[in-house]
Amino acid sequence: MRDISDITTDGLPSNASLIKATIAAASLGSVLLVTTVLPAEYGIDPTGLGKAMGLTQLNSSTKSTPPVPATVVTATPPAVNAVAAVAAVSAAASTPTVETDNDDENSPVRKRDSAYQTRTMTLSLAPGQGTEIKAVMEAGERFVFNWKTEGGAVNFDMHGEPPNAKRDEFTSYWFARNQRQASGSFTAPFKGTHGWYWRNRGNKPVKVTVSLSGFFRDVYMP
Repeated sequence: MRDISDITTDGLPSNASLIKATIAAASLGSVLLVTTVLPAEYGIDPTGLGKAMGLTQLNSSTKSTPPVPATVVTATPPAVNAVAAVAAVSAAASTPTVETDNDDENSPVRKRDSAYQTRTMTLSLAPGQGTEIKAVMEAGERFVFNWKTEGGAVNFDMHGEPPNAKRDEFTSYWFARNQRQASGSFTAPFKGTHGWYWRNRGNKPVKVTVSLSGFFRDVYMP
């Protein structure tokens, strides 16, 4: 082990030097506290140097602005005139309802001023004989129909003619040969008579029964 008994104090700082260094450090610390720390952290600037160096702005930027309380606006409903309200309700109740005319091509409703009716007629056809059954109808009236034969097949023509038509003035809707039955619906395209002409081309009598249900004025056999 080294013997340190011969070490002297030469070259070490004296007590006076240490005291002076301590006082200088404390003074410097005090200066920094007053000129930088207090202005920056607490906004205290007794010397004015903190403001000059912009240190006081650091303190103001860290302060939060207190929130502005929300303003609650209560809407006041308008005053209701009870007498006027009762009068309006009474007027609405007493106003008659106007029916619109839905009798057009795009409407699912078809209004008719004639009564719904069903008719069934039977006729007999000798070999080579032809006979008609016609329905008197207004334009737009409609019926459903079914006819069938007993004893054989027939040729038929479903057609129509306007009032006071000439002998050969008619519109043919459906023509077929050797038929024993037919069913469907029919809507009159114009005012007049509309129906069927059947002819027995066989060699035996044939009976034809036709049924109509719907809207028409009359059904007859010419």
